Amino acid sequence: MTFTAKKFATAVALSVLASSPFLAFAASDGYKMVLIEDTPGVTTIQAGQLQQGISEVTNYRGAEADSFSLHMSLCVAYSRLNQIDQAQNACSKAVSLAQSTAALPADAKREMRALAYSNRGVMHVLASDKVAALEDFKRAVSLQNNDINQHNLARLTADINGVDTNQIAYNSAE
Repeated sequence: MTFTAKKFATAVALSVLASSPFLAFAASDGYKMVLIEDTPGVTTIQAGQLQQGISEVTNYRGAEADSFSLHMSLCVAYSRLNQIDQAQNACSKAVSLAQSTAALPADAKREMRALAYSNRGVMHVLASDKVAALEDFKRAVSLQNNDINQHNLARLTADINGVDTNQIAYNSAE
């Protein structure tokens, strides 16, 4: 099965629900990364068995999962392992695939690109490249202003400005 317009539209429609095909995955320092549910290796990566998850993704030869979803998984796993070169390749490939995926509505492509940019932004944070991270987070929010993208941008902005995120939450609650 490829990443069809119907599958993606369902994923977008359910993205706010707990059973969403997009799974938020906590990265370092409170940033969030996204995995695509029902992709080989995702359950293993979520369980923290990152090397095993990478192996499941890289050894996958079926037609059930699309290349975008597989590269999103590799982006998350390599980032979590701080294998920055491999993470950079996987994250950038996910961005590229999201831009070039055929037969999807424009809205679906925008959502995919936004999630890929957000994941790549987290990878940049882990690589200590806040300038590149900020660029990717801003791009993600401009494409799709969802909770994950907003969270990552706000988290980085607070970090750059030296503001405790708990203080931001307190101030906005007042």
